[in-house]
Amino acid sequence: MTHTFWGFQFGSSRLLDTSSYTFKNGISPRYATTVRIFPVLDALSSISVSREKSQVIAVGLQMNHETNEIRLLIADNHHVSQALLHHLNKVWRKLQSLSDRYAEHRVRTGRSENPQYQVVSPDIPIQVAALKVEIFRDVYLYSLQKQMRRVDKWFQRLGKFVRALLERRGPSNLDDFEQNLSDTVIVLLIALKLVCKLRDNPETPLTDTEWAVVCSHSMAANENVGGLLADRNESGCEILAEELKDDFHTGNPPEAFALRRALVKLTALPQHIETLFGFAHSPRLRPALQYSMSIVGVPGRCRNAELPSKQAGWAQFLKTIWGEEHRWHKNVAWELAGKKWFAAQKYMCMIHCECKLIHYLETSHASRWDNVARFPYLGVSKLSCGACRIWISSFNELGGRQYYTRGSHDKWYWPWGMPIMGPALDKVMDKMMAKEVLLAYISHERTSGRLRAESESTGVSLLGAQHRPSKGQLKQVKANTLALRRAFGGDLLLLARSEFPGA
Repeated sequence: MTHTFWGFQFGSSRLLDTSSYTFKNGISPRYATTVRIFPVLDALSSISVSREKSQVIAVGLQMNHETNEIRLLIADNHHVSQALLHHLNKVWRKLQSLSDRYAEHRVRTGRSENPQYQVVSPDIPIQVAALKVEIFRDVYLYSLQKQMRRVDKWFQRLGKFVRALLERRGPSNLDDFEQNLSDTVIVLLIALKLVCKLRDNPETPLTDTEWAVVCSHSMAANENVGGLLADRNESGCEILAEELKDDFHTGNPPEAFALRRALVKLTALPQHIETLFGFAHSPRLRPALQYSMSIVGVPGRCRNAELPSKQAGWAQFLKTIWGEEHRWHKNVAWELAGKKWFAAQKYMCMIHCECKLIHYLETSHASRWDNVARFPYLGVSKLSCGACRIWISSFNELGGRQYYTRGSHDKWYWPWGMPIMGPALDKVMDKMMAKEVLLAYISHERTSGRLRAESESTGVSLLGAQHRPSKGQLKQVKANTLALRRAFGGDLLLLARSEFPGA
């Protein structure tokens, strides 16, 4: 993704409503079990991201219940590295070991045959703590560059927001939401200080004890953030940010701090790791970790595109797309020809990972897996772009196999390439894509006021797995945060001013 049309985005996020579909070819015929694998696939895709930016990963799933085999298919917007395949293999093996330990614990405690645990997962044994920290460390280290980009962008700003809150209210006058927020920042501070130490001194790795602290504090922060995001019908973050806009804001003109986004971004990686812990703990999802697993990297693909070089060419292009000529086409064609948006005439367009993955799944490879059913949900590390959403939707309308991702942010990126599915199918898909892109563009024109406006609705969000921190972890977190407060004489405002200085 080399360019985003920030000023000309067509819509807002659209999230998959799972209640509208029947998902087959999964771990279980039970719908409630099948949908639990969605956040697992999203988590696997997210922990596969190692670069700071411009990397998106998609994960597909095939399960052969006759031979007890499972296959993961990994696609990158660019190329799948051997390091990534090795990383996922290692994490999967450790998740299998974790699942085995949970199963052994259920047998020892007489819970393995209890039917209630096919509906609700049993309690988590404390004997698995070291293995969980090991998995946490492996994932965190692989994604460290991406995580540090989030930390550098959001944590100081979040801390300064809480400092502004404390200066306005006073530490003793916080309500429950505000107290939970300030506690969460302290919990994160202890974990992220250790992570930053690792980033600044990579030749000196963290000790096992330090990784246990990072893990326990991250899990505790996950739990706190869940409550913060849900507060007041999921509007608590926005209410507080708007109230403090005069004290702490971003942008010009001033905008309320994106508190919700900051919390989500800072806990994104630990949340995905927690989802994988929940995956290993679940008796219902255990078959996936009992099967023999293989993993395949989808080859990189791209298409070449040549754009009009003159205003007349762009004007004809717009007329063809619209099916008629509009007065404003001339001005838009002039802007396009002036290379305001396009620096070159010829482009190599990478095919985005979710479309690339569907193309691979729909292509014969002279393999026994060609005849194994595909799970229709694809895990993606980022919401799909507008063009990918339209392409997947158009593909699903053909009446064959259906594919879904968790949703789309509906932003538009250039360059973007459409997979080559074969002459006959490409001809149909070209027409469908042109039609759907035009409808999206018309929606944009209505929004901009050049065409009559209409309303738009969106779907609902998917929920991830919950895997609460243990009592021992929470006890450690409480002791660490209390020690940090005591270092500042119990003065929370003094702590905030020291750790989050400046404007």
